[in-house]
Amino acid sequence: MTTDRFTEQHRQLIGDPAARAELLADPKAALVAYFGEIVDGDYRIEVIEQRSDTITAVVPAPPDPGTDAATRLQQVSGRIFDLLHSAGVGGYLIPDEHLTWVLRDMRSLWASGGSPGPGAADDPAAGSTGGSGRADASNHVTLVARQER
Repeated sequence: MTTDRFTEQHRQLIGDPAARAELLADPKAALVAYFGEIVDGDYRIEVIEQRSDTITAVVPAPPDPGTDAATRLQQVSGRIFDLLHSAGVGGYLIPDEHLTWVLRDMRSLWASGGSPGPGAADDPAAGSTGGSGRADASNHVTLVARQER
């Protein structure tokens, strides 16, 4: 059976408690250890382990100073998703457009097994992030690791 690198990583996380603990403790280091590298930039990665007895809530980042409260409320309330009765969810919660490109570049990098092209990290036209986005609390990618029943 042929599988991709992402499926193999999920298989490892299900069957290898040490690899799972490493991903939970230091996500960037664990992703580099598995995939070889990650996209540079000013962002964090947080991994949340899903448990069968826990409801996980994600709250939006606080508004930037001077942001109109009504505008911010509309921005965050327009994107509410409930995943009900799931035996396991694996995926990414991306809080803004900037991090969409970080994740896209990272997954492309991992899928190709190579590194980004020269200057890609600094070229917004190439869709890469290279630190060109906001450096605030919302520069955060969350991975949700599933726990098999």
